[in-house]
Amino acid sequence: MITDVKIFDIESFSTLFASASPMQVNVRDEHKATKFQVENGETRSDHVVIEAIEIGMELLLTGDMKNAYESIRQAYDNHQLLGIQTRVRTYSPMLLVNFYHDESAEMLDAIKLSLRFAEWRMVEPEYGELPPRKVEKKEQSGTVNRGKVQTQEADEKTQRKGSVLTKIEDWSKGD
Repeated sequence: MITDVKIFDIESFSTLFASASPMQVNVRDEHKATKFQVENGETRSDHVVIEAIEIGMELLLTGDMKNAYESIRQAYDNHQLLGIQTRVRTYSPMLLVNFYHDESAEMLDAIKLSLRFAEWRMVEPEYGELPPRKVEKKEQSGTVNRGKVQTQEADEKTQRKGSVLTKIEDWSKGD
């Protein structure tokens, strides 16, 4: 059984743009090996960067073209996350990032759309407390509850260390 190529809403799993007929789907799934030179001049690799998946799709709109076009345009304008089911794999979540259409005199009852989708990867921030032992400079661990701290005047040696501007100002006052 051959699976149809479909675009669907990832929240409801309902098929979107049912009147659009995919003519061609190009999936770009790339991994890149990092490269660096070592002392003897050889190039080595020790890490792989996984690129975001990109899908190019050409569609043919027929029938109620205006409403079909507007629904695709709305998904594009609202940055709606979509899923794409191809014959061999399902890709989700994807974001519609390019939206082109061609109208020609040869195709009076159809419009050709060229769409490009990019994989959407959410950043999941990690929250938590950083213990003082993980801070490089202990005086920068300002989140530690130190209780009530009284301020005190700087001693004479610290006051003399002031900036050049302070020294010029003190000199002009005659101190």
